[in-house]
Amino acid sequence: MKIIDNFLEKEQFEKIQQTMMGVDFPWYYQKNSNYKEDGLSQLTHGFYNYELSKRANSPFLEILTPILKKLDAVGLIRIKANLTYPAKAHQEIHTDFPFKNVMTAIYYINSNNGGTRIKQKKDKIVKSIENRMVIVSVDTPHTVIRHTNSKVGRFVINFNYYER
Repeated sequence: MKIIDNFLEKEQFEKIQQTMMGVDFPWYYQKNSNYKEDGLSQLTHGFYNYELSKRANSPFLEILTPILKKLDAVGLIRIKANLTYPAKAHQEIHTDFPFKNVMTAIYYINSNNGGTRIKQKKDKIVKSIENRMVIVSVDTPHTVIRHTNSKVGRFVINFNYYER
């Protein structure tokens, strides 16, 4: 597992943050947060999905170019943003895909008291700190830790990709 603070230059980060937290960014309602029906709603934005690659993906995909370059991603599986609401709820541990040699990266757009629980020999809690990136193998079990201390949502982008 890698945790990288100040992942992007300030100007690059602020462009992404201002776009995604702006009034013109499209978010879509999902009644569940995980694959199983957990009843914990969230908003999502699909930047890219390999299953839909023959059709249009998000017109906002280009704002992520600095991240993709820095991740050294050579093949994309999915890029999805999640906007979760404050809640006192526990979500189930999950893995993103059953693929081999694929990475999951979680990029935090804003700071709050939420985070991500990464299941390893000893569980690791990664706090939601803006411009932080956490990178793990796609088969690493993890889950969101919902934030409780903000009137603003918890904004993250999840990347599933092949690295060079």
